[in-house]
Amino acid sequence: KNMEGYIEEGSVYLKILLKMVGITYVAEFGANLCRDAGYRAVAEQITFYGKLMILAVSIPILTTLLETLQTFW
Repeated sequence: KNMEGYIEEGSVYLKILLKMVGITYVAEFGANLCRDAGYRAVAEQITFYGKLMILAVSIPILTTLLETLQTFW
């Protein structure tokens, strides 16, 4: 609740941020497990798709950022 007070429309951005953190932890955990098991190629794929998922989740933030930048130009 305190963090929502600092961010305008905080619930939307806070939910997206928490999703991004969760995706990062799961992807890193899975990639590390694969690396330890000797499956380096699979670990790299997990890392790549984790990054793609983070990009997909962050699209609303990116569009808001671009709209804000557009007001300055």
